[in-house]
Amino acid sequence: MAQIWARMVADFLSIASMRNAALQAPSIAYEQPLNERVRTLLRVEFLHHQGRFGIAGESQWHSRLALSTFVELIDLLGRGDLRYELQKELQRLSNTLLALQQAPGVDPTRLQAILCECEHLVEQLRATPYGAGNEIKNNDFLYTVSQRSGIAGGTCGFDLPVYHRWLHQSPELRRADLEHWFEGLEAVGKATHLVLRLLRESADAVPEIAYGGTFQASLDRTPPYQMLRVLLAQGEPHFPEISGNRHFCTIRFLEQTSLRERPQQVAMDVEFRLERCTV
Repeated sequence: MAQIWARMVADFLSIASMRNAALQAPSIAYEQPLNERVRTLLRVEFLHHQGRFGIAGESQWHSRLALSTFVELIDLLGRGDLRYELQKELQRLSNTLLALQQAPGVDPTRLQAILCECEHLVEQLRATPYGAGNEIKNNDFLYTVSQRSGIAGGTCGFDLPVYHRWLHQSPELRRADLEHWFEGLEAVGKATHLVLRLLRESADAVPEIAYGGTFQASLDRTPPYQMLRVLLAQGEPHFPEISGNRHFCTIRFLEQTSLRERPQQVAMDVEFRLERCTV
């Protein structure tokens, strides 16, 4: 089993290891986490991307999106010590990769770059103050906005004149404030991106067929799979509904002819590509 695991990671780090040629075609990736940690990381990644989109824009609506996303991120990170969990995960990845330095087919330059990135991010995470919500608790403006954000329409101008005034500041001033607030979450965002990038790149896309629109497979292995990715060509009329755990997965393909109607399972065989990801 150790030899299989070493060969898999070596393939991942090898220059000669190529992704499936079909991946070059435009496709949509549908991801399904298989444990709570990856589920949280995917949500953090999503919110970071959304926040960065809001910061990059100049309109009041961009700033609103960025600030509401910041509040969501703080709430999500406040449910556990993700900072510490990411440190442990990066150290685990480093130890795994260090053991493969002399393995055949491993690109030493790429390996060293990943190890340096892991080490740098661990140091950044250690330097990040504990307590994701402190920035809101210690800032009356942010605290007021966060308290009203849970109410539908609760951040209207008449509800929060101080927020209304801030939104009418220059785009440069608003962006500077947002960058400052997001700065405390930067290390978590970068570490999350690295862990998920390595996870996504750990697997090749394997062609599969869902007979009658349904695919089932055993996932028993050591180490366990952490995420599934179903790849479908853009323009396909159907989409997957993925359910699973570390032992078993079921993928059903559904089609929705109208957004007003409930999706229905397709009866035909569906060809797709499946990535079983673990690092």
